[in-house]
Amino acid sequence: MREEGEPLDTYLLDTNHVIALLRKNDTRRVTLLAKLAAMPPESPLCIAAVTLAELEVGCACKEVGRPDAQAEVRAAIANNKLDVQSFTKHTAAEYGEIKALLMKRYDRAGRKNAAKWPEAWTKPITGEQLAADEIDLMIVSHARERNLVLVSDDAMSRIVDALAAAGVSVRRENWLS
Repeated sequence: MREEGEPLDTYLLDTNHVIALLRKNDTRRVTLLAKLAAMPPESPLCIAAVTLAELEVGCACKEVGRPDAQAEVRAAIANNKLDVQSFTKHTAAEYGEIKALLMKRYDRAGRKNAAKWPEAWTKPITGEQLAADEIDLMIVSHARERNLVLVSDDAMSRIVDALAAAGVSVRRENWLS
């Protein structure tokens, strides 16, 4: 329970949560709407600019029967009072540290022909894939840089585990389960 005068946490919704808001037939939408309704009205909610970029890709693909997709995205952002957080030079610095840490963990640092994109990375001995992409790294960078609670249905466990091994934590919640 939050003490009076204690600052409210700010929540950074991952793309999968915004998509659940948009899909009226998504069974998890009811759970998410209930969580949002239970939030204190002054509780800050936001998305990363790269989340908006991912949503714009979906709009640009112009799914059949969804010519108004961009208007729906804008309405979901406005109706749920989601502030779009810019990717700043400070976010870029956090991103650089996170990606470098992962490159070392997945033995990509300093290798001339190492894969550039994290979704192609595997641990040298186990062959275990990172199972995250560049956008995931950027979203985690937003959360870390601003000390936000990352609200995601994606465990991003390998990113979070690599950070934890370096003594860095990311606060996370999943409002869809």
